[in-house]
Amino acid sequence: MPSTRALIHAPWSASKVSTALRCPRLFHFKYVEKIKEPEVMPEARIGKAVHKVLELVLMGTPLDEALTTVRAELPTDSEQRRFDHLGTAIPSFVARVGQFRRRRRVARQLVEYSLAVREDLSVTQFYSGDAYYRGVLDLGYLFEDDALALLDHKTGVRLPGSSIVDQLEGYGVLAAAAFRHVKTFWFGIHWIAERAVEWSAPVKPSVVLDRLVPDLLDNIEAAALAVSDGPRPNPGPYCDRCSYRDRCPASKELRYEPVEYYEDDE
Repeated sequence: MPSTRALIHAPWSASKVSTALRCPRLFHFKYVEKIKEPEVMPEARIGKAVHKVLELVLMGTPLDEALTTVRAELPTDSEQRRFDHLGTAIPSFVARVGQFRRRRRVARQLVEYSLAVREDLSVTQFYSGDAYYRGVLDLGYLFEDDALALLDHKTGVRLPGSSIVDQLEGYGVLAAAAFRHVKTFWFGIHWIAERAVEWSAPVKPSVVLDRLVPDLLDNIEAAALAVSDGPRPNPGPYCDRCSYRDRCPASKELRYEPVEYYEDDE
């Protein structure tokens, strides 16, 4: 059963857990004090824009229309140029998805699909008050042979040696609860900048139950413990990319360390 401290901060999500583990002060800014982000990093805006284009295109919007519409929402020429660079990878991905769908018998496509579970891992509504863990699938395909492929789009740098299953464990737990008839799970990461899709080995429901569920619940407990002592800062290299950096004294100290000057003796 979840601890009281974990229940206090529910519902959890992958980003909420990672934020708590990375920096409790950032967690309190976002999820306890609920302070609106005073500064949105360009990387975050561009990432959301690319995700939006993929969502629109997969739902049937013509590619050129989706690119033009979303590009216009970016505020600077620099961000638009970076968006254009990433956008060149989208047509090849869409073509690959089309070929993939023609090869496999797809029963259902899931785009930006919301899922949530209660503390006992039974399914509930995403915005329900009893949701304990929730997430939004970037893309999923249910096949007629009772297999499910889950794909997560990433605009960042590819992480060599990282486990795909570990990165998508939360989505696996949510999907296993929602689609109990599924016999095989495939987890994939779409590295947009590299025009690459990396897939895991097939995962059985027993692995989800025996490994992914305990790992996820342990991570939530660790996150809850990390923030239980209050909004303590955890300065690091990520401070320069934090939307709340100007509100955080620790971030300012890290970025503007005093420099002592010594004059040479004459």
